[in-house]
Amino acid sequence: MSEQEASSGPLEGLRIVDLTLAMAGPLATQRLGDMGCEIIKIEGPTRPDFTRAAPMNRIFIGGETTPYLTLNRNKKSVAIDLKTADGIAAIHRLVKSADAVVQNFRPGVAARLGIDFASLQRINPALVYVSISGYGDTGPMVERPGQDLLVQAFSGLTWNAGQEGGAPHPSPVYMVDVMASHLATEGVLAGLLQKARTGKGAEIKVSLLGAALEVQIQEISTYLTTGHTAPRGKQPYASTWMEPPYGVYKARDGWLAVAQSDLGVIAEIIASPALDALARSRPEVAGSNDTLAQWRDQIYPILADAMEKLTVGEAVAAFTDKGVWSGPVLDYQAIKGHPQFEGYFQSYEHKRAGKITTTAPTVWFSTHPEPKIVGAPSLGEHTSEILLGAGLSQEELASLRKRKVVA
Repeated sequence: MSEQEASSGPLEGLRIVDLTLAMAGPLATQRLGDMGCEIIKIEGPTRPDFTRAAPMNRIFIGGETTPYLTLNRNKKSVAIDLKTADGIAAIHRLVKSADAVVQNFRPGVAARLGIDFASLQRINPALVYVSISGYGDTGPMVERPGQDLLVQAFSGLTWNAGQEGGAPHPSPVYMVDVMASHLATEGVLAGLLQKARTGKGAEIKVSLLGAALEVQIQEISTYLTTGHTAPRGKQPYASTWMEPPYGVYKARDGWLAVAQSDLGVIAEIIASPALDALARSRPEVAGSNDTLAQWRDQIYPILADAMEKLTVGEAVAAFTDKGVWSGPVLDYQAIKGHPQFEGYFQSYEHKRAGKITTTAPTVWFSTHPEPKIVGAPSLGEHTSEILLGAGLSQEELASLRKRKVVA
């Protein structure tokens, strides 16, 4: 395999105009860039992607934030003012040669700007156009902010863990944004496949709310179909829906996670007749939630007491020997040195920030086992290259610069 083959990707030659910001959209287009697409990221000259100014824990590296650096690799930045007619005209020029557009404006904004699917399809009939919204196109929440925590809360997700009378239990990471990013990537790929087969473009819509509901597909389908909810109890199980012992327990030297397991087998391992009796006396599904919660609450203290007498290694060894699914709870420091994570992280050199270590591309191709990684671009770094390539003359480009339409 030549060096060029090794550094390209399976989607090389495809061009995507990226009109996204924050996380869900940029992560989707970055994933496509990792696969070889040319990603043209459009940012406002004075109002760029706000992740450039939204650091994690107030950390800047070479003047850049880690969110921007790690969500925008393998992209080219073109700075265009979309609030000007000339700026929109420049976008239209770019769309003529694009295979897809991805945007996450609030519903209605793209149409007001003249860069919605209907407008751009007239320019490029075979265009694949993917929109990411917070709550979809209709309904009373359409104008509300489509932010990860707010969607977690609105979708019912935060009630799936925690204790009776306690606060809702949100995810500490932007899990809904990540799920929505995958849906958007899949939408682009499906649209490109349809285009290759039929020559027709498509408008594709995904939402954070849809992603949040899909994450809960088992739980919410159970409720919608049967009317049964999962009770909260007094003990801190990881999920209200999963059967005990599903959760995290303190061991003598750390913490241990235990997944779906036979309580009777665990009772045998820890030599607990009381747990064995509870395993045999689970209330029927048709019983009241209060009864089920009371049964669950009796289990956790027995397990917690037994776990504190064992090290994590001892517990995992004993459980694994009997087929019980368990494992250690690691922090970032432990992850960094663990051999299982080899190949899951990748470093690259950024011209201002220096060495950046981040997650490696998550989709592996046998034909392109070493994907090319290029650091996140400076604001407007590729404006001249891309617009001249789209057919603008040097004079036109100079005029746009002078009027601050582009930067």
